[in-house]
Amino acid sequence: MIYRSPFRAKSRQTTAFKKQGNWKLGYHTGIDRVCDTDRTLVAIADGVVTRVSGCGQSYGNHIVYRTSDGKTVLYAHMKDKPSVKVGAKIKAGQKLGTMGNTGNSYGAHLHIEIQSGATWGYGKNLLDPNKYIDWDDYTQEGDFMAKTWKNGSTTEKVYQTVADCKAKKNSIGSLSAKEEAECVAIVDGCYLLTYSAGNTTKCGFVAYPGGVK
Repeated sequence: MIYRSPFRAKSRQTTAFKKQGNWKLGYHTGIDRVCDTDRTLVAIADGVVTRVSGCGQSYGNHIVYRTSDGKTVLYAHMKDKPSVKVGAKIKAGQKLGTMGNTGNSYGAHLHIEIQSGATWGYGKNLLDPNKYIDWDDYTQEGDFMAKTWKNGSTTEKVYQTVADCKAKKNSIGSLSAKEEAECVAIVDGCYLLTYSAGNTTKCGFVAYPGGVK
């Protein structure tokens, strides 16, 4: 599964995954990123909160949650202790806190880790966040009202991520000519649609606006 960005605007990487350095394990266990325009942090996926902690530790104010597909995510160095409680269910795009500079940190940023295990452990089951997060998907909840999307006279390919849509590669399906769907968001010039495929409802990005403004 590809997750949305933990930010609500474009962000930039400041420290890479597994970069060698003076960390306890000798390398960086996650990715550091900074957003210069909006410090709000949101959930990258639906899940359940498993840990909430305040300052006084290396990670400062941080939160850990288990995603609906069984991975574990850590956000560290947050400005304030997250207000959500352990056991709370969260939705992708839900605000979790604000980018900060608490704990062992040099400048406000988000340190994010993704692990393949159901429970978090320092340096355990580490995954490269760049392989699981679409950093261009920073849709803001409520900033777009769903509209009807109408296809033109040719088949339109559907993509899982904004990056694939813009590059026009790795399509996950297609919509036939004259077919209609519901556009629920516009992200970096791509159109996120929900549509019927047999007895199931699917979603994906297309490049053609289909009359959506």
